[in-house]
Amino acid sequence: MEAPQPQTAIDRKSSLVGKVIVLLEDDELIRRATERMLRRFGAEVVTGISSQEVLGAIADRGLTPSCVIADYWLSRQEDGVTAAATVCDATGMQARGLIITGDSSQEIAENVAEAGFRLLRKPVNVDSFLDAILRTG
Repeated sequence: MEAPQPQTAIDRKSSLVGKVIVLLEDDELIRRATERMLRRFGAEVVTGISSQEVLGAIADRGLTPSCVIADYWLSRQEDGVTAAATVCDATGMQARGLIITGDSSQEIAENVAEAGFRLLRKPVNVDSFLDAILRTG
């Protein structure tokens, strides 16, 4: 049996076609840059800084999310795990998604794992990020 070949740049460019990705991020520059990158890989992207904002956008556009990606530290009102879980529960998503943080504490890792999300620690390179999305959603 042959070993799987790594994806080429051409394969990766369309690797997210057909996926609807919810991106919860409070930093506007990071949100915009991540959205552009996800769109380059073919994803339909819904962004916001809270679960309520993205749920409204999902409903307005008639979309069903494939994956939720959230920064752990969103706001004082709602952390990324809570926001992502709210979106997953409200939309009936089976796959939970990704939580991204620069926080290296064990408490955060346990909180993310208990909620059923995959944890990515910053800094995250594009290949690792894309691979995690593909394995999640």
